[in-house]
Amino acid sequence: MLPSLSKDHWFFNRRGFVPSLLLSASLVTGLSLTTSKPATGQTLRQKVNFANSDINAFWKEAFRQMGRKWYRPKSYTYYRAVRTACGVSGPFNALYCPRDHGIYLNIPFLVRADRRWGDFAAITIMAHEYGHAVQRQLGLSRLNRYLYQEELQADCFAGVYAQYASRKGLLDANDAEEGYYQSYSSGHTQFNPNTHGTRAQRAQAFRTGYRNGFRSCLRYTVVKFRR
Repeated sequence: MLPSLSKDHWFFNRRGFVPSLLLSASLVTGLSLTTSKPATGQTLRQKVNFANSDINAFWKEAFRQMGRKWYRPKSYTYYRAVRTACGVSGPFNALYCPRDHGIYLNIPFLVRADRRWGDFAAITIMAHEYGHAVQRQLGLSRLNRYLYQEELQADCFAGVYAQYASRKGLLDANDAEEGYYQSYSSGHTQFNPNTHGTRAQRAQAFRTGYRNGFRSCLRYTVVKFRR
């Protein structure tokens, strides 16, 4: 039997996601949210819980600017494997399931990313899954012919959130680089249109969203996005 889910439950310690950097204008320039900032020395658990709320607040406001309503996904964590409405999600994995509008995050996966690259790498994993929720709610996932287009677009949307977090003063000088390296390390060595894309493609997609904002991510859809 698979272990039960724990909703927004965390347990581990780690280091910091804190201030600096500025970025170029985008669709979300001028967002002014009042969520309190994470402090230096908080645990990874606290920072990821903060990011979970902040990513939702970000997309809620971005959707409002587009004249749309954002439906917040349910967020779950698990340790080994968990059964979802989209099938089993195993260890060292993260999953957005459109059937139940849920985001499933494997705790050891986040810990490994944090230890390898830094705390914003773990947050980038989560932001990528929220990118899939964005696609679903805007109908963009139906426009992609191959899996890699959908995955690269989610990487790009993760970069858009990183841009916003940077403009809001939440990132230190290394955080965006941590997200970039996490995207790179998650890619494949050889291209196949029905995978997540190559390392270079995934890193470039994150960088595109980070530098150029939301609309730059629409290049990954087959047909032009219309509001």
